Amino acid sequence: MLHLGLIYLIMSESHLAFIFMEQNKDISNKDGVWWKPIMFFYVRATSWIAIPLIIAVLAGNYVSSTIGSQTLFFAIVMAGFGITCFGIYREIRKYKKDLEKENK
Repeated sequence: MLHLGLIYLIMSESHLAFIFMEQNKDISNKDGVWWKPIMFFYVRATSWIAIPLIIAVLAGNYVSSTIGSQTLFFAIVMAGFGITCFGIYREIRKYKKDLEKENK
């Protein structure tokens, strides 16, 4: 069950993305759909946050319950966090290159 504070945080962050999109709606791409690249970036970045961390917590919980080592659980979760950071960095770099191509 999600905590209400977490739901509020997610909703407030989502709202900021839509404000950004609304302010830049006069910019359109080849298809005439101005919001499509922003939404794809948002989905890819969010998936890099959720998927590695969920897998790491599940794998860490399994290993922790079989071996009984909380240190190993912590190491697996930290590895998942590292993968998340790398993925977000990669998506931001890719999105930045795409924006530079469009502006030229």
